[in-house]
Amino acid sequence: MREQNDSTSKQEFYSSETNETVIENKKTDNAANRHRILHTFCIFISIFAMGWRNALIGPTLPDIRIIIDENLATASWIFTAKSLGGLLGAICGGFAYDRFNKIGVFVVIVIIMGFSAALTPWCYHLSAMLVVHGFHGICAASLETAATADMALVWKQKAGPLLQAMQFALRVGAIISPLVAEPFLAKTITFPGKFEPFDSNVSSFEPPYLGTTETFKTMTEKLAIKEENNVNTFVTDYGETLIYIPYSVTSLLCLLSACFYIVILCFYGSVYDTLNDVSDCEISSHGNRYFLSKRMKYTFTMLLASAMLLYIVCENSFIGFLMSFLVSERKWSKAMGSVASSVFWITFGIGRLSGIVIIKFISMSSMILIFSSTCASGAVIFLLAVIFDQIILEWMSIGVIGFGMSVLFGLPFSWLSKNVRTLTGKMASIFFIFMCVGNMGVPILIGYLMDKVSQMWFIYSNIFLSFGMFATFIFAMVSFNLMKRVHKRSEKANVMLTLEGEN
Repeated sequence: MREQNDSTSKQEFYSSETNETVIENKKTDNAANRHRILHTFCIFISIFAMGWRNALIGPTLPDIRIIIDENLATASWIFTAKSLGGLLGAICGGFAYDRFNKIGVFVVIVIIMGFSAALTPWCYHLSAMLVVHGFHGICAASLETAATADMALVWKQKAGPLLQAMQFALRVGAIISPLVAEPFLAKTITFPGKFEPFDSNVSSFEPPYLGTTETFKTMTEKLAIKEENNVNTFVTDYGETLIYIPYSVTSLLCLLSACFYIVILCFYGSVYDTLNDVSDCEISSHGNRYFLSKRMKYTFTMLLASAMLLYIVCENSFIGFLMSFLVSERKWSKAMGSVASSVFWITFGIGRLSGIVIIKFISMSSMILIFSSTCASGAVIFLLAVIFDQIILEWMSIGVIGFGMSVLFGLPFSWLSKNVRTLTGKMASIFFIFMCVGNMGVPILIGYLMDKVSQMWFIYSNIFLSFGMFATFIFAMVSFNLMKRVHKRSEKANVMLTLEGEN
């Protein structure tokens, strides 16, 4: 009896000890999850600030041209500087994340990005403007590269939805910033006056103060709209630009993000110290066997890289020159142009969210073809809307283009990994470098054609790029499916020959 009581008391003791251990483990797991969530929140704020800053370039480009006093062809070098910075940032960001303190890397990146944003409206020379946009490109690419790797490291197999949420945070920032920037853009002012095109003496008409440092003579020579006989004239000028306010908001967001990193580090320590030593088991699908030869793997990789190049150039050029085209060619107000940019980013975000659901019902190949064809169709609709002067159709086409572009960045990588070859970090870097190199030159060409030939080249280039992308995707998908059928038939024939030989 006494022995039974002893054994019972021992069982109760071990049971209570086990329960206490389970409770302590749960508390530890909850604390670790809370720490990871707070750390992820910091990442999302940084990405939100990056999206905010990225989307400011297009709507504020006309005001940046006023600040640096350059034409559109010259100002287009801003996109090249940003792309070149992105090329360096993709390499530097991954290297710094692997070699140095990870929290320190994030803090340094967001501080430099905020500092470069604060300096942008005060760069009155083209060289200075190119430098700050180059630094932004470095910071943006470094941040996105490090954040993507960080999500995979911190959340492991749960990182998929969070990566999508991170991209959505970037799009939310891109949607809001054009709306915030619109009230601070320089207003267009038109006033009557007289103008003699070949006489250095201007009319005695004195315009009101317009908040600009250029003389009336220079402005009339540049922007006068001459009527018949060059007598009655309307002179167009721009008011004072206040774009330093939205750019200062970007700096504030970056500063807040850096402060959050430091505060969480002080109170909770490094998030990487709380990660489980034993990594979660990853389930890899070995059922899929790559059947392509080495040469064909290289061919399909180059095809997809070319399609991705066309896509990234199409997206950046469309949103980068949209405001300039609508204001210069379509005579829209800057307020309407800012709303149009937001419409693009809204439909872009909706398409990205819907893609998470759609991919459960249709294949990746079908999704790539559907969305790329939607993008190409939107470009054609935009051309028809401009030709026939249908404003409602123009708004619709901008939304269609944004929706069509939404999922085309990630899907080709997934398709390549599933069907052609393993997508390593090195391979992803090669893709990104390929896209950046192409993106450095094409916007300059588009800006030159818009400035020197016709503003309509904005639409023509969008059509060429989107249809080129669509055609490349079709060729890659159809070729792969044909080769897959041939491979299955040859495998089936080999099996039949083997069975006949055994019999």
